[in-house]
Amino acid sequence: MCVLAIIPARKGSMRLPNKNRKSLRGIPLIEWSINTAKKLKFVEDIIITTNDQKILKKLKKKDFSTKVLNRPNKLSKNNSKMIDVIIHAIKYYEKKFKKIKTILLLQPTSPLRSIKTINLGYQKYLQFNKKKSIISVSTGKNPLKRLFEIKKKKLKLFKGKDNTKKLFQINGNFYFASVNFINKYKSFFKEGNSHPIILKSKKLSIDIDTLKDFKKAKKYSQIS
Repeated sequence: MCVLAIIPARKGSMRLPNKNRKSLRGIPLIEWSINTAKKLKFVEDIIITTNDQKILKKLKKKDFSTKVLNRPNKLSKNNSKMIDVIIHAIKYYEKKFKKIKTILLLQPTSPLRSIKTINLGYQKYLQFNKKKSIISVSTGKNPLKRLFEIKKKKLKLFKGKDNTKKLFQINGNFYFASVNFINKYKSFFKEGNSHPIILKSKKLSIDIDTLKDFKKAKKYSQIS
């Protein structure tokens, strides 16, 4: 099975400028995701989709042996949908290289990851015969993110008003889905067909969107 890791790294960021280039322990956030993907034995190839010319130049200079896609402007805006970026990368890769079966999405804004946990997510994905998506989640009530319940081991979008319930949010650490799933549902999430991997660690759940988040990530990155 061909598993392609996609790493999106848009230049523009309103709340934390150039966040994908920011260094954590001397390593740019995008390189944390590249290094993670390279440690996963099931990943056959890696592609970075970016409109950031500085990232493009650095990747070529360092020769990470990854595919690099210069993302078009229409997919590099603040309101551009991530799923459109993913579908664009899939089409590019399949046209230029070969057909792929599975996508692993690794966002640079979640640099702190567990190889063991991602492998667990991949095994669960295989157990479902690649027909379900696997999404990492953690407890949280960020007003900017959607809320989910877990019912019968499946993710269910929360539509109620009782915020005393134990609710979850997608933390961005990793996503698995087949190309067929993504093309069919235009999302990594489909109610009844998406299963969670719960990350209980605050370190692994960090999703950098603000300077405050970045400072937290710096602190967590010092914890072994």
